[in-house]
Amino acid sequence: MNTLADTTELIETTTSLLMGNEASLTPQRGIEIIDQWIGRLSESETTQSIAGDLQILKSLLAGSPVNADAIMDQMKLVAGKVLLIAPELGAEGEMPSLLAALATALRMGSE
Repeated sequence: MNTLADTTELIETTTSLLMGNEASLTPQRGIEIIDQWIGRLSESETTQSIAGDLQILKSLLAGSPVNADAIMDQMKLVAGKVLLIAPELGAEGEMPSLLAALATALRMGSE
């Protein structure tokens, strides 16, 4: 079972990776991060559809050749769903703002 601290750390790591140097974000690194997310998101009915969308993104990243347009579209889709679930996690605490930052990073990473 993942703790809130573990999830917070993964959000921060993912956001930093997406907002950082593009050279550090390879398809393999993306797949590694996505695998961590799929496991966590599959545990909750609320987030299972995002896990499915991430599975699609993982498949796109593993493709040869990589279809950059499809990857960007899938990242935008995931970003939109992350923004939708943020309010469901409550207005207090840092989780909604962390999720909003993650969604922004996903959108920026898809441009």
